[in-house]
Amino acid sequence: MSSTSARMNGSLRRRGIGEALVYGKSMVPALSLLLVILLAFFGLMTRYFFTLGTFKAIISNIPVIAIVSVGMTIVLLVGGLDLSVGSILGFTAVNVVLFHDWFERVGVPVIWLPWLVLLCSLLIGTGLGLINAVIITRIGINPVITTLGMMALARGMASWFMLGFPILKTGRITDPVFLSMARTYLPSEKVAIFPITLVYVVLLYAIAMLVLRYTRYGRNVFAVGSNEYAARLAGVDVRRIKFSAYVISGAVSGLAGAILVAQLSLGRDDAGLGLELDVITAVVLGGVSMAGGKGSLVGVFIAIIILGVIRSGMVQLQAAIGLSYYWRDPVAGLILILAISIDAARIMATKRRQVVRQ
Repeated sequence: MSSTSARMNGSLRRRGIGEALVYGKSMVPALSLLLVILLAFFGLMTRYFFTLGTFKAIISNIPVIAIVSVGMTIVLLVGGLDLSVGSILGFTAVNVVLFHDWFERVGVPVIWLPWLVLLCSLLIGTGLGLINAVIITRIGINPVITTLGMMALARGMASWFMLGFPILKTGRITDPVFLSMARTYLPSEKVAIFPITLVYVVLLYAIAMLVLRYTRYGRNVFAVGSNEYAARLAGVDVRRIKFSAYVISGAVSGLAGAILVAQLSLGRDDAGLGLELDVITAVVLGGVSMAGGKGSLVGVFIAIIILGVIRSGMVQLQAAIGLSYYWRDPVAGLILILAISIDAARIMATKRRQVVRQ
């Protein structure tokens, strides 16, 4: 009898650990554990992983995907999907070069030029997000179909611009004031530890988390994603909430396009190619449910760091053990499948609990 009780208690403990790490309300504990395991693995397998250079490489590569992930998180929370974020970023990147060149030629003061370019980037992203929002919420076309169409449209326009404007043949920006917007390192030039783009990301995430957690708009976002019908009965303007989600997604994609150009000093039509898959992977791995209504930006941020650690670790594994560069895409695909599988398991576990309670 005692052995049976011990086995039952052990089973309950294992189930409790599993629910806390995977099926619980938050994915943060599981993601934190995964991050520690990955750091230990790459630290043991490679010689130079725990160095300042590796840290700077990881931190420098996450701002773009982190910024776009804020918009994707809100879209998924309301039960939608946006596959056009990478193409909106690419189209914005091309226009950043055009606007920067035009502002220089008309004599805009250097001190104002980066801010004007940034404003134009936000307007472009917002405009394309607005088109998505109108088609999805006013006309009623499926979000996947709509954003796939926008993906093709924005990427096609970017390529068309590349052919039509000579300045885009190189796509280079050499203005040091504009480039410093993303290339400045803190706390100082001599002691360069982390890029200023990380400050942008932290501020953006802090604002987004406060809005989602403490404002009426944030509560409505979760309500619409959890149960659209109940939200409508409660007086929530469901169409307006969904409309705003796609506009925000387009706006942050435009912002990320400007940041990427400042990082690379290069704006081309292939910028952001495949970014949508990386963003969806990060957001779903971070615990945001594709069914809507569940998730947090804390988990998303940890998931982005995990993906950055994996990329940097695999680069070092290539030098250490000869691991092929081409393994990175299969690994990214496996992570996406794992994230979606965990999300599906969480949804089924929640439904089982609801049936038991009833």
